[in-house]
Amino acid sequence: MKIKINGVNIDYNFYAVEDTPTVVFVHGFPFNQKMWEPQVELLKGRCSILTYDGRGLGQSEVGDGQFMFENLVDDFIELLRSLKIEKVIACGLSMGGYIILRAYEKQPTLFHALILCDTRSEADGNEAKLKRAQMLHILKFHGKMKFADEFIKTILSPKTFEKNNEVVNFVRDMIIQNDDVGIAGNLIALSTRTDTTHLLEKIDIPVLIIVGEDDALTPPTIAQTLHSKIKSSHLEIIPSAGHLSNLENIEKFNDAILNFLKKVCQI
Repeated sequence: MKIKINGVNIDYNFYAVEDTPTVVFVHGFPFNQKMWEPQVELLKGRCSILTYDGRGLGQSEVGDGQFMFENLVDDFIELLRSLKIEKVIACGLSMGGYIILRAYEKQPTLFHALILCDTRSEADGNEAKLKRAQMLHILKFHGKMKFADEFIKTILSPKTFEKNNEVVNFVRDMIIQNDDVGIAGNLIALSTRTDTTHLLEKIDIPVLIIVGEDDALTPPTIAQTLHSKIKSSHLEIIPSAGHLSNLENIEKFNDAILNFLKKVCQI
């Protein structure tokens, strides 16, 4: 389904179940809502589920490609408002985690609980910005296939490459199906995000923190820091998984979120 949000058409799917809480899944960069298929299948019929493609990714429009990270946050908030969803349990991975942390900072009353997956609260430092510039150069001058091949090396566990070609190919396909301008726009936008570390100690709702044990981008040490700063948080380290823990070890990831949701909303 499509809905006009802040000037662009956003592609979304809303699986409504009457009188149940809504779980919204926010995907990482440079992917789309398809990355949450195993979790949608897990929860379908148990609760209401919202997934969507972020601006410029998947089937959502990119517009002119000129936007900042704050615009992605505003898209998330406006999507909930447009669909008349008053309160959510928000699950975000990597970029999705950045989005829901900043959205919580702006409008905390929207949230019943948070699930922060393979993410961090810090804004990009100089090293991270330079890496993004390097990836932008690869995308623009060597093409999307080269970009996908280089990017995928940084996110998946070595165990996934060795034992799960299906996941490797699925992730690569998600990347290359995106619009080049959309990838570039989101890559630049990520470097403009604000730091939400000061917010962590103020979060007063249930929080589940999930990280792959082999995550090289946001390693377990970063998840431990989030856990130490957010009261009433619970940490789950997913074995045999890298940065895409929800795809690399579906069984353990699903167990973690299902147990959490049973506690916070009795689904």
